[in-house]
Amino acid sequence: MKKLVSYFHIVLGLDKMTLAELISFVLGIKLTGDPDAVAPPYTQAQLQTLANKVQTDLGTRITAPNPTLTAAQQIDVDALSRALLAVMYYVEQVANAHTPGNRAQFETICRRIGFNPRGANAKHIRIFEAKPNGAGSFIIIAPSAGAGKHAVYVFQLGITTAKDVLPTTWQDMLPVPVTELVVTNAPSGSIIAIHYAEVVVPSHKKTGGTTGTTTITPPATGRIRPTNSLSVNKSGKVTYAYGTPFIHYSDVIYVVVP
Repeated sequence: MKKLVSYFHIVLGLDKMTLAELISFVLGIKLTGDPDAVAPPYTQAQLQTLANKVQTDLGTRITAPNPTLTAAQQIDVDALSRALLAVMYYVEQVANAHTPGNRAQFETICRRIGFNPRGANAKHIRIFEAKPNGAGSFIIIAPSAGAGKHAVYVFQLGITTAKDVLPTTWQDMLPVPVTELVVTNAPSGSIIAIHYAEVVVPSHKKTGGTTGTTTITPPATGRIRPTNSLSVNKSGKVTYAYGTPFIHYSDVIYVVVP
């Protein structure tokens, strides 16, 4: 059996970006002339055109945290977001294919193209990965929810027949309060699929007003950041709307057990 190596992922927190940050991020991407990203789904010029369109549409309102959008403006923002995600997935694939299993090379290519935002955007880049850790063992590393966040990381694993083939049966969920999980006693030579979800635990503080909320925060577009969050009502109780899907998982990665 051909050994599979670690596959690294770029994670964009689009749900945490303002439109101004999104445009700045897109305009900072450098695809033209890149030696590895030779056939991106959108060229650098096309990305810039989409970003400039949104910037022109909103004018000075671009810096507002949550500006109200017309139907046409929302279409333009969605088009820009889809293009960015398409390029991100392409760059992820290219960077992994360059030197499989080499995280340093993966990050070098990503940074060169622009998936290494500076300043306020730096927090939006995360990598979800799995690394061999000796016979029958591997380590899973998930992005952190961030400083001050009370989060539980839910991992789920399953043995499969090949990379990009989902397991027939997933093992029980493993909720842990840390971002790294060491798995042992796994069958050597087996291929294991892994995905995770990030569950943010509310602070249990009472809120003002006369009614509570039962809103569940969905993951970012394309399941980029699998954040799941319950609300707290006016009495300080965690609330949940019965029948509402809650656990949203990340994309699946694969590791061959050494």
